[in-house]
Amino acid sequence: MEFRVLGDLTVLTAGRALPLASRRQEQLLALLISRGGRVVDAGTLTDALWAERLGSQAAKNLQVLVHRLRRTLGDAERIRHDRYGYALLAETEEVDAWHFAELAERGGKALAGNDAKAATALLAEALALWRGPAFSGLDDVIALSEAAERLEQMRRRAVTERIDAELRLGRHGALVPELMGLAAADPLDESVTARLMMALSGSGRRTEALAVYRRTRTVLAEELGLEPGPELRRLQRAVLRGDADVAPARRSSARWGGAAVRAAEALQPDPAPCLLPASVADLTGRDAELRHLVRTLGGLSPSTPVVCAISGMAGVGKTALAVRAAHEVRKDFPDGQLYVNLHGAGARPVEPRETLGRFLRALGVPGAGIPDTLDERAEVYRARLSGRRVLVVLDDAADEAQVEPLLPADAGSVCLVTSRAALTALAGADRLALGTLPVDAAVDLLGTITGRDDLDGATARRLAELCGRLPLALRIAGARLAARPHWSAERLAARLETEHDRLDELAHGALSVRASLALGYSGLADPARTLLRRLGLVETPEFAGWVAAALLDAAPRAAEDTLESLLDARFVEYAGLDGVGVARYRLHDLVRLHAKERAAEEEGPGEADAALARLTGAYLALAERAHRRQYGGDYLILHGGAERWQVDPETESLLLGDPAGWLRGERQGLVAAVDQAARLGLAETCWDLALTAVTLFDAQGLYDDWLRTCSTALEVARKAGDVRGEAAMRFSLGELDLFRQRYGAARPHFDAALALFTEAGDRHGEALTVRNAALLDRVEGRVEVALDRYGHALDLLREVGDLSAEAHVLGSVAQIHIEHGSAEEAGPLLETAVVIYRDLGDVRGTAQILNRMGAAHLREGRAAEAEAAYRQVTESTRAAGDRIGEAYGLLGLGEARLLAGGHDGAAEALDAALLLATEVAEPFVAARARLAAGRLAAAAGDAGTARALLEEADRGFQRIGLPVWHERAADALRALPGGRSGQQPPSA
Repeated sequence: MEFRVLGDLTVLTAGRALPLASRRQEQLLALLISRGGRVVDAGTLTDALWAERLGSQAAKNLQVLVHRLRRTLGDAERIRHDRYGYALLAETEEVDAWHFAELAERGGKALAGNDAKAATALLAEALALWRGPAFSGLDDVIALSEAAERLEQMRRRAVTERIDAELRLGRHGALVPELMGLAAADPLDESVTARLMMALSGSGRRTEALAVYRRTRTVLAEELGLEPGPELRRLQRAVLRGDADVAPARRSSARWGGAAVRAAEALQPDPAPCLLPASVADLTGRDAELRHLVRTLGGLSPSTPVVCAISGMAGVGKTALAVRAAHEVRKDFPDGQLYVNLHGAGARPVEPRETLGRFLRALGVPGAGIPDTLDERAEVYRARLSGRRVLVVLDDAADEAQVEPLLPADAGSVCLVTSRAALTALAGADRLALGTLPVDAAVDLLGTITGRDDLDGATARRLAELCGRLPLALRIAGARLAARPHWSAERLAARLETEHDRLDELAHGALSVRASLALGYSGLADPARTLLRRLGLVETPEFAGWVAAALLDAAPRAAEDTLESLLDARFVEYAGLDGVGVARYRLHDLVRLHAKERAAEEEGPGEADAALARLTGAYLALAERAHRRQYGGDYLILHGGAERWQVDPETESLLLGDPAGWLRGERQGLVAAVDQAARLGLAETCWDLALTAVTLFDAQGLYDDWLRTCSTALEVARKAGDVRGEAAMRFSLGELDLFRQRYGAARPHFDAALALFTEAGDRHGEALTVRNAALLDRVEGRVEVALDRYGHALDLLREVGDLSAEAHVLGSVAQIHIEHGSAEEAGPLLETAVVIYRDLGDVRGTAQILNRMGAAHLREGRAAEAEAAYRQVTESTRAAGDRIGEAYGLLGLGEARLLAGGHDGAAEALDAALLLATEVAEPFVAARARLAAGRLAAAAGDAGTARALLEEADRGFQRIGLPVWHERAADALRALPGGRSGQQPPSA
C-alpha cells in the first residue's frame, strides 16, 4: 500500500487507486501521515477535525471515523490504537512524505560530507516524489496547512542543496535556466541570487552575473531599504576580480539570513557534545512507558522535530525515565545529546537565555560568538541544529514559556521534556503522565535497591504503601536498609508508621522526600502555598473544588485558579468526576504530610482552625440544603445555630441538582467533617452535621458511618454541656437501632432523648421521639399503646409544622390497620399521606406510602393493584439510589406475584430482594423474603426447600424481636406436610 500526500491525497493498493469514503476520512488519514508515524492523542485529532463543534461527542465520533477508515483501507492493523492515541503503521517507503524526508536528510548529509554526486542523486530522487503542493485541497484543516508549509520549506531546502551539489559537480550552465526562474519568483531571496551569480560566472557569463547583483541590490533598496548581505557583496567582488572560484564559504547551503545565523554558520566543524547524566540501571516498573518513549523518539517525522513531555509529581521518577530513554536512543543522534536541569519546580527557574548560552558553548560557539538577546541566541541555536540529529533533554521545566525557545526546529532532532506540569500548551508534543508505581513494581524496586532476599511479601508491601509507592521514597527506604544490614525491614516499617516522623525517616544522604517537596513548594505563589497547607489538614482521601473556596474564604474563580495551579505543579492530583459530574482531587500521602508540616510552621494563630471551621460550616450548609431538597423542607430533622459557610449559588445548584447523588459522593467528606468539627470543639456544628448526614446513611444502609458520627457528636455535646445536642444524638442513635431492628437497644435512647428534649424545651424533638417510641410499641405488639403515642405525636407535629413526619405517622397508623385486618381504614390515611409527600416533592416518602398501599392491596387479595404499587416503589427508589427502599419494593413485587400465582416472576423478585437486603444489612426484609420464598417452594411441592427457608425466616424474626411475624412463620411451618395442621400453605 502507498500513501501519497505530496500533491493531492492518494492511496494506492497493488498500484490501483483506493477511493476514500469521505472527506473526514481523508483529513484523518492526512493528520496521521503528517505526524510521521508517531502516536497522535485523541484530543489533538478531535480538535483538528471538529474543534469545539461537537463537544463531548467528538471522542465517540473519532472512534467511529477510525473504524470506518480501517474498513476502507481493508487493513485494521494499519491504524494502531493504544492508551496514548492513534498512529499510522507504514514503512517509510510507503509514504511519499516520509520517504522524501529520509532521502532529503541523506542527501544533505552526503553534501556535508563532500559527496556531491551521491547528494545530487538522493536529492533529485526526493524531489521527484512531489506532484504538487503537499496535502493539496486539505488546507482548511489548520494542522494540515501548517504541515504543508513545513514540507514546502523542506522541499525548497532540498532544491537548494541539490543545486549546491550540482554546482560542485561543475554543472553551472545547466543550472542557469532553473535559477533564473527561482530568482524571478522571489527576487528578494539572496540565497537564490548568490547561486545564480555562481552559475553564470562559472559558465563564463560574468557580465550577466554582475547585472543580477545590481538588479537585486536595487530591489532590496526599493523594497526593504537594505543593502545586500556580506555574502552577495563578497561574490560581487570575486566576479569583478575574475576569481576562478566564486563559490561561497562552506556552510549548510540552506542557511541564509541574519547576522546571528551567519556567525553560527561560519564555525566548522560542529562538535557532537554529550551532556547526559548517567543512566539509572535499576529503573523498575516503567517498562511500558520506556518502550513508548523509545518508539516515539525513534520515529521519523517529515516536517517537525519529535517532542515528548513527561509529567508527574515530585519524586515520581520523571528524570530517571527521561535519562534512561535518552541513553536508549542515544546512538540514533550522533550529532550530540544536550541536557539541562531547568529547576522549574523551584523559586528561581533557569532563564531560557542562560540555557541557550550553555547549549551554544557545548555546540562549539565561542563566547564572543554568542549574541546577547534571547531571540538572537535562539536563531543561532536553531541554525546550529539545522541538518543535524541532536537529542535535547530539558529536565524539570516550569512551563511552556521556559521550554519553547529551547526546542529544535529541524525534523532531524528530538526533544524530551520533564515537568511537574502537564505542559498541555506545548504544540504537537507527545505527553506522558507518570503516576506512582503499582505495588508489585514498588516491591521489586525495594528488593533491587536493598539487595536483600529476606523481604517477605507482607512487609515489603507495607513498606511500599508507607512510601506511597513513590520511587524517590522507595529508593530512600531501600538505601537505608542497604546501609543498615542490622535493621530488619519490619523495623524500618515501624519507624515509618508514625506520620509525624515519616518525612524525617525518608531521608538518606543527598536524597530527601521533604527536600524534593520543599523545592516545589518554594516555587508556588502565596495563595497556592496557603491552600496546599490547608488541604493537608483536610481528613478525606478526595475533595471537590469548592473545598478550596471554603479553606481560602475566597471567590469561586480565584479559588479554582489557585487549585489549578497546584494541579499544574503536581501537588494535587485529579481524581475523576463524582456522581453529580463534579471534579474531584486528592493529595498524595507524602504531599499531605509535607503540607501539614508547613501548616504547623507557617499558619498564623487560629488561621488553620478558622479555615477548617469554614469547611465544616460549608459541609453543614450543603448537607442541610440537600436534606431540604430531598424532603421538601426542614422536616424529620433538627438544626442548631452553628455558623454556616455558604458556597456560591452556581456551585450549589451544580452540586445539589441531584441531592442524593451529592450525598453519596461526599460520604467520606461528611464523616471527616464531623470528626474535624469534634476536634475543633464545634459542638453544634458537629451534632447538626451528624444528624443531617443521616439523610444519606439511612437510605444507603451506612450504619457504621451513622454510629461513628453520632457517637462522636454525642461525646462532644456532653463535654460542651449542650443538652439539645445530646438529645438529638440520643434520638439519632435510637433511630439507628430501629433501622437495624434492634428494638430493645433503641428504647433507652428514646427515653433519654425525650427527657433531654423536654428539659431543652424542644417540642419538635419531643414529637419525633414520641413518634419513634410509638413505632417500638407497634413492632413489639402493643398496638393500643402505639396508637395512643401516634396520636400524641401527630398533635405535636402539627403544632410545629413538620408535614413530612406527619405523613410518616399517618402511614404508620395505616400500617397497624393493615396488619390487623382493617385495610379499609388504612386507605384514607394513606391517601392523605401520599398527597402530603407529593406536595413536598419527597420521592422517598411517597415510595414508603406506596409500599404500604401495596400491603393493603395484598391484604384485600388485589394482586394486580399490589404489583402496580410495588413496581412504582421499585422504580422510584432505584432511580433515587434508595437501596433499602428498593429492597422493600422487590419484596412486595414477589409477594404480589405469589398471590397472583406467577411463581417464576415471584421467585425472581424474591431472590433479588433477598440479595439486596443482605447487601444493605436489612434483616426484616431478608426474613420476609425467605418467608415468601418458603411459601413459594411449598406451593411448588418442594417441602425440603420450603422448610429450610421458613425456619431461617423464623430465626430472623426471633432475632429481631418481632412476635407477630414469628407467629406467621410458625404458621407457615405448621402448614407444611408433616406439620401439625397438615394443611397446604396459603398462596400469600
